[in-house]
Amino acid sequence: MTDLADFIARYAKPYDPATDIYRRPPFATPIKAGKNTPIYNAHSYHTKVPPLGIVPYLEHYTDPGDLVLDPFCGSGMTGVACLMTGRHAILNDLSPAAVHIATNYCTPVDVAALKREFERIKAAVQEEFAWLYGTTCDRCGGPATIQYTIWSDVFACGRCGGEIVLWDVAVDQGTGKVNEKFACPACGKEQVKKGLKRLASIPVITNYECMHCRPGRAEHPTTHAEKKLVEQIGQSPIPYWYPTDEFPLGRQTRKIRHGTAGISHVDQMFTTRNLWAFGRLWHEVDQTPDSRIQEALRFALTAIMQRCSRLNRLRPSGAGDPLSGTLYVGSLIREESPLNNLTRKITDVGSIARANGSSCVCTLVGSAVSLEVPDAIVDYVFTDPPFGENLQYAELNFLWEAWLRQFTDWSQDCVMNYVHGKDLPFYSEMMSRAFAEMYRVLKPGRWASVVFHNTDDAVWRAIQQGAQSAGFDVVNAMAFDKSQGTFNQVNMGKDNAAGFDVVLNLLKPKAEQQNGTASHAVELDVLLVKMISDHLLEDPEPAHRTTQFLHSYVIRQLLERNIIIEQVTIPYLEELLFHHLKLVDGRWYFRGEQVLDDKLGITIENETTAIAWLTRVLANGPQTLGGLIPQWQIATLNMGESLTKSLEQILAENFWQDPRTGRWRAPTAAEREAMSAQADISAQAHLRVVRRFLAGELPQKPTARELAAWVQFCYSREAYREAVALFALLDASQIEEEYYRQLRRIAAVCRSKLRAG
Repeated sequence: MTDLADFIARYAKPYDPATDIYRRPPFATPIKAGKNTPIYNAHSYHTKVPPLGIVPYLEHYTDPGDLVLDPFCGSGMTGVACLMTGRHAILNDLSPAAVHIATNYCTPVDVAALKREFERIKAAVQEEFAWLYGTTCDRCGGPATIQYTIWSDVFACGRCGGEIVLWDVAVDQGTGKVNEKFACPACGKEQVKKGLKRLASIPVITNYECMHCRPGRAEHPTTHAEKKLVEQIGQSPIPYWYPTDEFPLGRQTRKIRHGTAGISHVDQMFTTRNLWAFGRLWHEVDQTPDSRIQEALRFALTAIMQRCSRLNRLRPSGAGDPLSGTLYVGSLIREESPLNNLTRKITDVGSIARANGSSCVCTLVGSAVSLEVPDAIVDYVFTDPPFGENLQYAELNFLWEAWLRQFTDWSQDCVMNYVHGKDLPFYSEMMSRAFAEMYRVLKPGRWASVVFHNTDDAVWRAIQQGAQSAGFDVVNAMAFDKSQGTFNQVNMGKDNAAGFDVVLNLLKPKAEQQNGTASHAVELDVLLVKMISDHLLEDPEPAHRTTQFLHSYVIRQLLERNIIIEQVTIPYLEELLFHHLKLVDGRWYFRGEQVLDDKLGITIENETTAIAWLTRVLANGPQTLGGLIPQWQIATLNMGESLTKSLEQILAENFWQDPRTGRWRAPTAAEREAMSAQADISAQAHLRVVRRFLAGELPQKPTARELAAWVQFCYSREAYREAVALFALLDASQIEEEYYRQLRRIAAVCRSKLRAG
């Protein structure tokens, strides 16, 4: 990490309002950028913006040599894009693991020296790894090397208590898919995995390579000798340091702590063999004398860490694939040799080094709400911050950070997390402070681009309000398609997950020029602004909002008043308007005025126009909620809470969701008739809120009076189970005695209804 003061002295250009001529319209081109590039794939992270998608923003808003800030840098893709385009960057993140990844992505390394040191390490560990991963070839009887081992969970039968090896009874050996139902080999009872007691995890398949046979790769059921080796390794003390930190309780970590995996400490995330091997490799890297080479090697090790851990679930194809954005340990895992993975990863690290340009990047570990960067020194901000409860970064990074021996300050993690008591107000406050910091360090008249990806209207409003409260003009929002499904879409099958990201373009307006005298120049400026404001109040067509048209318009007005002012040139007028208005796609608007893409010919102003807009969008074909959400967010930008109903509610009231595909479309006449017979939508929405609260998904907590009202509501809607669950949460001391007795009688009736079936 470069010293910040030295970095700023070298690369920052001070802001001088007297000589500043910077002018850029908002970026207005939707972006589509793929993820599958060597640089992007060199190191995993929970979410990334492809650097090739950031490049157009940099080239639009900045010049080579300008200084860019990313206060939530994650894996450092903004820095990579800056290196590609000759810009300098300050990358900041709360997570030491993120900064470790970003630093190595953006710092050159001597590739030849890196490879020499890796060859030394390979030679040093060769004998030990030959023991750890040694086996015998079935074909020639000679020595072979284990490439990977498939491990299967073993469960106790729910009827007879006998052992059930999942691999033996549930896996279709032809397709590799795991059947949901399977029979106990001892008693024949058909059952499902959920609810069964997990007894152990055992090796079932060994894939190996023989240097003397062709083809070299083969596999067989794990042999008795291989199982004895695993047992021997497990009984021997590991002679190298490895982390034994306990996973703190959180939304993600409790899944592995309290799930069938029963993982409470970092070392339990590995098989004993891979923990031994990884500890030896980490030990050898610690012996590397060159600090830059050492960090590059650690980068390669953290890049393969998840694939060498129990997070490496077995896919039906036979490949290993850790789930991104979650801590998930499957019942079938693929234990891969760390040395084989590291050999491949060293090549990727070398390709990153060659991709670095002549510009420089400074990385910082710190909170985005208290940056160490001086005022008005940054030329542009591009960032992809946390959004609501989407990803729990501190929890997800804990495995890396345990090995790096540096940890995130969880209290500062800007996320919603009900386990830690972090609700929407906490998140809103943190984001408002982060936007205030971005505004402070950004030069006047410059831009910030913020990537947004969340389906929650409240989070969307919090982001906009945070930006506006900091002083930014929210000018427009553009689509950003990463050309690959999100975690929720790909891994969870959620059709309501946003199909692509939205990028908010924010302008820090220049401060009003102060002039203490009523000079002729000030009078002229006031007159020009009034002329143009009066013109814009008439809502002129787009062509009559351009600088060229407005210049002709004011000159004509001045001539009619016999005022001849030679200084009113187009550059002069444009400079003036930037202090009072905003420029969007070459057209001028009032600050805060809603500016929408008029391709559909419909501007959303209220519920009626929202329905018309959705009707026009869905006329092109049915769409999922996830596909509609980013378009909706762009179309309703800056509306705040003026539109009282959410997209989901408007769809439910006016459109038809195909029960088979989950896609929304305009209803047929028969479907409209069916919809009119449904229960009122407000009651459905109320019941959905109650269920979200009971599932722990609602950031706000109801008061005692609200809980009491919810009990009565659920009883009236025959939602007896929900009524009973809500009553159990009531504090009798906060409710009037007679009212509480009434609610207790209601709860008793609900219980009897449930018992009666």
